[in-house]
Amino acid sequence: MPTKIAEVHAAESRKVLSAYVTWHLLRRLRASSRRRPVTQTQVHGVRAYVIQVVRLLNWLHEQGVVLSSCTQDLLDVWLDDHPARGPRVHGFLVWTSRKGHTRTLTVDVPASAFTGQLIAQDVRWRLVDRLIHDNEITVADKAAGLLALLFAQGPFRITALSDVHIEFRGDEVSLRLGKVPILMPPPLDGYLRTLHAEAMDRDTAAERWLFPGRFPAQHLSSGRLTNRLRLLSIHPRMGRNTALIELASELPAVVVSRLLGIHQNTADAWQRLTGQDHTYAAEITHRAGHPSQDPGLGAPDKPG
Repeated sequence: MPTKIAEVHAAESRKVLSAYVTWHLLRRLRASSRRRPVTQTQVHGVRAYVIQVVRLLNWLHEQGVVLSSCTQDLLDVWLDDHPARGPRVHGFLVWTSRKGHTRTLTVDVPASAFTGQLIAQDVRWRLVDRLIHDNEITVADKAAGLLALLFAQGPFRITALSDVHIEFRGDEVSLRLGKVPILMPPPLDGYLRTLHAEAMDRDTAAERWLFPGRFPAQHLSSGRLTNRLRLLSIHPRMGRNTALIELASELPAVVVSRLLGIHQNTADAWQRLTGQDHTYAAEITHRAGHPSQDPGLGAPDKPG
């Protein structure tokens, strides 16, 4: 076990994991051993938990984020890419939240969306309508809100968008959220064109963020964007879940994965929840080289 803990790159995270293993995992094993001998299965189980926590901590380190600063949005990005690892880091995050090492962080599975993590479709479209027609809302907030409500993007992914994610083809604007660019519908295409122009006008050698922070080299923090969207009555997690439910009901999971940048297993899970079984996934992905051929995403229905 000490060998695995030593693989954690960040010293502070290594210290937290060591305390978790010592005072939680091993303490439970010792308590169990008083009743019956500890089995190899139990030992291997503890090791499996530690391995997944090490992977999470080192991933955070690669993002330049310390454990204490980890946000729910950032955790969701990791879980999108590694959904099967969620149950094995759940206990660690409950413990770190309780001990004050992190803010409250939760590991959701798609099924939890049906217990209050969705918004009604009519409410969703009213929010879309307001983003489009309320001229007092900034272009940045309009674009961010629409990306959450229409394309299931969380604040962390939205704020990480830069000029390299946008492609222009005549009057068309495509945005690369996953492996394949998506043709943006109006007026979102216009908002993104404006944000791109503003990014290119900045006198900076740093990456040109579509959603800049206070300093040129930094993008807007996901927490700040979350707060701005909530002021508009948009709850990013609920908006993302609702958009995923709709998209998974209309498109093959492989297409959802490639277009939105979520893990294939996550897309499969959402599609199972909608009861859909698309057999033409391979055909659609071959068409994906041309964004306008991706059904359902090029031009969302207008709000009523």
